[in-house]
Amino acid sequence: MSPASGDQFPEAQVHEASNMASVIRRSSSRLWIVTGICLIVAVILFASANRNRGTHIAVRFQQGHGIKPGDVLRHRGIEVGEVASVKLDDDLATVIVNIVLEPASAGLAREGSRFWIERPRLSLARVSGLETVVGAKYLGILPGDANAPPKFQFDGDESPLMVFDTHVREIEIHFRDGHGLQIGDELKYRGIVVGEVSNVDLNGELSGVTVNVRLAESAQNLARAGSQFWIERPDVSLTGIRGLETIVGGRYLAVAPGPDDAELLTSFTGLDVALTTTERTEGGLEITLEGVHRRGVRPGAPVLYRGHKIGQIVSLGLSPDASRIEARAYIEPAFKRIVRANTVFWSTSGIKANFSITGGFDLSAETLETIAAGGVSLATPDTPGKAVNTGHRFTLLSKGDEGFDESTWTSWQPHIALGSIELPDALTLPQPARATLAWREKRLGLTRSRQREGWLLALSDNRLLGPADLLIPPDTALDGQATLQLLGQEIPVSVQRIDLHGKLATLRLEKPLKDVVAWPIERLRKPQAIEEVFTLAESAESGFPIPANRLSATPSVDEWDVAPSFSISPQLHGACVVSRTDGAVVGLIVVDRGVAGIAFVPGK
Repeated sequence: MSPASGDQFPEAQVHEASNMASVIRRSSSRLWIVTGICLIVAVILFASANRNRGTHIAVRFQQGHGIKPGDVLRHRGIEVGEVASVKLDDDLATVIVNIVLEPASAGLAREGSRFWIERPRLSLARVSGLETVVGAKYLGILPGDANAPPKFQFDGDESPLMVFDTHVREIEIHFRDGHGLQIGDELKYRGIVVGEVSNVDLNGELSGVTVNVRLAESAQNLARAGSQFWIERPDVSLTGIRGLETIVGGRYLAVAPGPDDAELLTSFTGLDVALTTTERTEGGLEITLEGVHRRGVRPGAPVLYRGHKIGQIVSLGLSPDASRIEARAYIEPAFKRIVRANTVFWSTSGIKANFSITGGFDLSAETLETIAAGGVSLATPDTPGKAVNTGHRFTLLSKGDEGFDESTWTSWQPHIALGSIELPDALTLPQPARATLAWREKRLGLTRSRQREGWLLALSDNRLLGPADLLIPPDTALDGQATLQLLGQEIPVSVQRIDLHGKLATLRLEKPLKDVVAWPIERLRKPQAIEEVFTLAESAESGFPIPANRLSATPSVDEWDVAPSFSISPQLHGACVVSRTDGAVVGLIVVDRGVAGIAFVPGK
């Protein structure tokens, strides 16, 4: 192409060497700045990543139970950490689990925190950890005290905890035999779980078993001087059946606490067998029976009055000088007034057999329990002697002993006020009778029978006292007629013989009732103010107190309202309300549409 065409060729530009070096230097400076900035960012990101990983702790276990890196640590159902690594210790005897806590959960790394591996456990005692059957295993934690110092190395629990109280109390109990007790088994009192077994091991001499127990915070006072512990297990015999729930529910520890004011202890010796006595309630009576022979009586045998069990033999053994047998008996509070200084005790063990030509063969026994375990009966003369105190000694007689006269003793019929409510000794208690008011009524053209039940009190002036709705025929009764049934007798009811006293009424009888102990009208008293009372219906031992703070009064109304939170069964409609100060009947229970009140008795 010729130059005449007008096209221009590019021309190279030439720079001086000093200018090129300047450009290179400027480019290098920018590169180092960028590199420095990147390095600073990397350091910040690395530090931030490490900071966000949280606190590191290590927990040592005897067994790993399949725990692995990536499994979580949970507290109250939420994840608070993650397993970073699992490795054997240098001695190959334990497993060390390294855990990284979430930053917000760093406070869990403190003194007193407890860790365990949650896993499936299926036993007679309980089922737990089932969520780990289809999911991964995880670690559980019970935090230590909030004010405890930090800690980063722990010894884990080999069994998942069941008592999740922070402030637990550790005690140890020594048994001769463990009877299959395991870690995680429960300690129960009054049917509820108050602790758990944390360890079971042979003692140093291999002569027994040491059981470590964690007591819940609310039950720590159970571990006091005089407390007795035993392993509850199935026991079936003719003397009784107990511990059957352990067949399907597993063995557990039980406790009978010592005195309330006893000092707290941490070490106990457990009982080889379960306590044979019923729980001793406050106010019972403990006496000693002395005899020349045990006659088959054994611990756990019943103490009977008229064939009714009122106590139990607590222990039995030889006297210190081996001259006699001594049995310790416990009498329940409701019946302790029966035992007087002139009360007679005798053995009723085994079966009684008599044969005569005229009468034939006679075979008898008190109960199946007395056949197997023996028993002790007692009787008090018609004129009771002085009341006795704990520790009083009586002679235990047996058939063939001098002065043995069972037929005379069983014929005695003293009148003694029973019940666990303390009353003056000479007072007796009312005996209300169960009654039914029956009538017929017509509804929708059909005639049907109706009835209403409750309690009535026979008075010494030939009247019946009770709730008005139990003595007055309802308006729907045909011809206004009704029949009162009590004590096996039928009494026609007519309005003309009824006197109304507020919610109560009295029925004037045409003739005295048979087989009834009438209550003296002198011992009816209308209360002037709220006082301590108790209710009484079918039996003395069934009575119970009604605290004064559960009662309220309305001025000019002859009635006390009972707090709705204090439950009174409708079956007690008409039951007597007795004053604890003088034993007088001050009112009757009246239950109207489920609401209970106390209606005052009529004044003299």
